[in-house]
Amino acid sequence: MPASCVTIQVGQCGNQLGAKLLDRLARDFADEAEADYFFRAPADPKHPHRVARSVLVDTEPRALGAARGGARKGRRWAYGGRSRVCCDAGLRGCANNWARGFSAPEEEVARAGDALRREAERCDALDALFFVGSGGGGTGSGLGCALASHAADAFPRTRALHGVVLPDREGDVAVGSCNSLLTLAHLGADGACRGGGCVLLSNDVARTVAEEALRAERPTLDTLNGVFAHQLCGALLPGRRPGAPLKRSTLASSLRHLCFHPSYRFLTAAAAPLYATAESRAFDANTWPGVVRELRRRARPPAPPPPPAPRAAWADDDSTPRERAKRRAAPPPEVRVATLAHVLSLRGGDAAGGDAADAAERAFGDAAHVFAPWGPAAPSKVVVSAPRSPSLPRSATLLSNSTACVPHLAHLERRVSAMLDARAYVHHYERYGVGLADLEASLDRVRGHLADYRALDE
Repeated sequence: MPASCVTIQVGQCGNQLGAKLLDRLARDFADEAEADYFFRAPADPKHPHRVARSVLVDTEPRALGAARGGARKGRRWAYGGRSRVCCDAGLRGCANNWARGFSAPEEEVARAGDALRREAERCDALDALFFVGSGGGGTGSGLGCALASHAADAFPRTRALHGVVLPDREGDVAVGSCNSLLTLAHLGADGACRGGGCVLLSNDVARTVAEEALRAERPTLDTLNGVFAHQLCGALLPGRRPGAPLKRSTLASSLRHLCFHPSYRFLTAAAAPLYATAESRAFDANTWPGVVRELRRRARPPAPPPPPAPRAAWADDDSTPRERAKRRAAPPPEVRVATLAHVLSLRGGDAAGGDAADAAERAFGDAAHVFAPWGPAAPSKVVVSAPRSPSLPRSATLLSNSTACVPHLAHLERRVSAMLDARAYVHHYERYGVGLADLEASLDRVRGHLADYRALDE
């Protein structure tokens, strides 16, 4: 019986990113079994577009109506006729307030839950749920958490993966970090009980990838969503285990492998290769060693900035200006990554061969990538599948439960800690039932997750 996954897009960011991701999935599936995982056959033969197994939720009718499926020119899929749910009773937007979204009327959350139930009933076997939304706003974060809890009660045996887009470190929303922390604290506690996971999608990391790989001077939101879709696509599509061609690996089996411990639920994603133009793709040999080396570089967490040198050291520095410029231009040292488990998805006609496995073992088997000794006996899970695009014969995606999430959690912890010390914007949340004690409890919960991950590297 074929398994399927339902995508739940919440908020403006979630709906835009979800459409971009479904575009990429519809383009990259290798066979009908992979297509049926995220899309169902059209009910009307006059409209041959596949229908996305998706539910769109928002509090603003205009933003919800702007979410368009792949029925546009050159696309091959569309959203279902009853897939959009506008939770607008008393909300009309959540004003970048997690508490306002989370306190949405129960009947509105239940309406979105009914749409999810209808979509799940169209699946022969519901394998997993994939939620996507912004952590820095109010709808994708607060209403997304409320809908996630409702879905967990309705589908207690179904694992869920939450894609949370983290705000810019120098974002224009003052409470973005606090909304993100509340989201991660809620999903972390919910995942510990339900067995789900949360993949952190950083706007800053996506912007760096867009500037370096795509040569985009000022990346747009559509460009960043394209980077996120590139990072997630290979990890979401089902595949096969090497040496077991009849055994299918799906999102639920990946979550069982990655999130086996209730205290470790935060994942990071990376993918390679990524080309700026067709010309640069044509000049790349696209070999497995090169693809896996680029994947390792993309998966590396950002190095912490070096401490400023004391003024006395500047006075005693007798090096030439060229030597000082060379030191400043030197790449940062590689950060050690301690991993609980990861899933490496290889897409290529020869992905099951020895060259791909050897390249992956050399890239992730050195001192910079270590596995926790108390983790699973086989912490590295490899999934292979055939490519759909002949122009990209080999690609790789890494979904990892490791200390790569520490910089993102630490940044949120510092920002929210400083905000609560000054009692800034606390009234913004108290109006909707989330007081200072609730904020501090969420901060303590994230600090506990942060301490757990840091202990992996000790």
